[in-house]
Amino acid sequence: MSDCGYTSETDDASETEYFEDLQRSKNGHDEETAERSKFLDSIYQEKLADLQDQLRQLDEGVHPVYVERLKKCEQEAQDRLLANESYLSYEREKIEREYTLDKQAARQEFEKRKKQLKESLIADLLEERKRIEAERANMKLCPDSPEPVAKTTRKLRRRQNDPTPAQRKRAVSNQLNYQLDEKEINEDLKALKLKSK
Repeated sequence: MSDCGYTSETDDASETEYFEDLQRSKNGHDEETAERSKFLDSIYQEKLADLQDQLRQLDEGVHPVYVERLKKCEQEAQDRLLANESYLSYEREKIEREYTLDKQAARQEFEKRKKQLKESLIADLLEERKRIEAERANMKLCPDSPEPVAKTTRKLRRRQNDPTPAQRKRAVSNQLNYQLDEKEINEDLKALKLKSK
């Protein structure tokens, strides 16, 4: 057996060494696992402490991300308020412009109709004046008109068969009685012309 180079002692020694190595590696592995477990536990504790600190900052309202987002929200709210105020101001000005334009249009329409009415009344009065003047001219030209002419009359004695004056029928005249004379009509026309200017 010595020729092969293997002896029972060497076999025993190598097995023992193998088991010792195995035991050492197992112990080393256990130590590594324990160290790794401690390391992971410390990381967990750090993260937990960090999260608890962030939660405390949120409760106090001083967390940096919270503060930044809050500022962003406040800025957006300010921008929206400004935009809403600008839009409200624009709409108010637009409504006031429309109101002013409508008011001006109504005023212009009123003035136009007022002027038309004055012109129509003046034209009617001028037409009436011409008609009256034409009637007067006709009356002067036609002495047969039923208009009584002031003449001196003589009273005659009454005849026996004549009816009394109360029994006579009154003659119906087609004569118009005007309340204004020509001078007053002219003055009214002049006054209307002055007002229309």
